[in-house]
Amino acid sequence: MSDLNLDVFVEALPPRLQIDYGMRAEDRGFRAAWFPEITFGDAFGPATAAATKTSRLELGTGVVGIWSRSAVTMALQAATLNELSDGRLLLGVGLQARGYVEGWHGQHYERPVRAMREYVTILRRILSGEDVTFEGEIFSVRNFQLQMQPPERPVRIYMAAIGPQMTRLAGELADGILGYCYSAAYVRESVLPNLRAGSERAGRSLDDFDIACGFPAIVTSDDSGLEQIKGQVMMFATAKSSSPEYASSFAAAGHDVAPIQERVDAGDVAGALGLVTDEMADALTIAGSAEHVRARIDEYREAGLTTVGLNPSPPDVWFPLYQGHFPDSALAQIPEFSFPAYLGVIDATLEVAA
Repeated sequence: MSDLNLDVFVEALPPRLQIDYGMRAEDRGFRAAWFPEITFGDAFGPATAAATKTSRLELGTGVVGIWSRSAVTMALQAATLNELSDGRLLLGVGLQARGYVEGWHGQHYERPVRAMREYVTILRRILSGEDVTFEGEIFSVRNFQLQMQPPERPVRIYMAAIGPQMTRLAGELADGILGYCYSAAYVRESVLPNLRAGSERAGRSLDDFDIACGFPAIVTSDDSGLEQIKGQVMMFATAKSSSPEYASSFAAAGHDVAPIQERVDAGDVAGALGLVTDEMADALTIAGSAEHVRARIDEYREAGLTTVGLNPSPPDVWFPLYQGHFPDSALAQIPEFSFPAYLGVIDATLEVAA
C-alpha cells in the first residue's frame, strides 16, 4: 500500500466525536479524513475544527452538494478552511440526489453535467483570486472577488462521480475524482478510460490527478464482515435515483442487480438480502479480516486507484438513501442501529493503517 493513499470517512457522529476520530486518523497514519454532509451535520464545521487539532491530516468534504450553497458561499468556506489548515483542504463537491436538492434545498435539479461544469468553473476562478463575472445557463456570479491572499497550496477540487459523463468532466476540470462502490473491473473498464478522455479533451495530464474511491467497510477478526456488510450492498444495488451507474459497477464485476431491485420494489427486503452473495459483497465493499481488507486495498491499487477511502459502516444495517428508495412496506423492516457496534467498527477500521 506504500504508493497508495489510505483515507477514512468520519460520519454519522456527534461533531465532537468527529474531531476526536479525525485526530486519531492522523495518529494512525491516514492521509485524509473525509467529512460527509447529508443529515448529521455540515462538512465544513467539523473539518475546520479537526484542522485546528491536527498538523498533517488532509481534510475532505465528502461531498458537499453544489445546490446547497451558492458558488460564492462555497468558495468563502473553502478558502477559509484551506487557510486555517495551511492548504490541507480537499474540496469534494457533488450533485447529491434529486430529492435532497429539490426537497431539502428548494432548488431545481437540472442538467447535472452542465451545472457541475459551470459551478466548478466559477469556484476555480474565485479561489484563484480573480474578479469574477460569469453568466452561465444555470449559475451566475457578478463582480465578486475573494479578498484573501491565495495560499501557497491552493484548494484541490474533487468531483464526486460514478457515471461516464461526470467522470469525463472530472478528468477535464477537477484535481481529483471521488467515487463510491467502484468494483475493480469498473475502475479499469469505465473510470480510467473516461478520465483519460476528459483530460485529453482539456489538453491536460492526469499525472497529479487523484483517483479516489470510498467503500463501505467493516473490519472484523475473521471474514464475518462480508456478511455484516450485505445490507450496504443491497442499498447501493437498489439506489437507482441516487445514481443508476452503481448497477454498472456491479455489472462490470459480473453481478446483475436486477433481481435484487425487483425484490426490493416488491417490499421483500429479506429476499433481496438473500440474493447478495459473499462474492458480490466482496466486489463492491472492503470488508472482512484485516488481512483480507489489506489485500482488497492492494487490488484497487493494481486496478489504478491512487486513493482508497474506508467508510466504516454499521454492521447488519441498511436504510433508505433518499425518499422513495424503499417502498413503505419495507421501512418497518429497517434493522435497529447499535451505536456502540458502529463505534467498534470505526475503531477497527482505524487500525488498518497502523
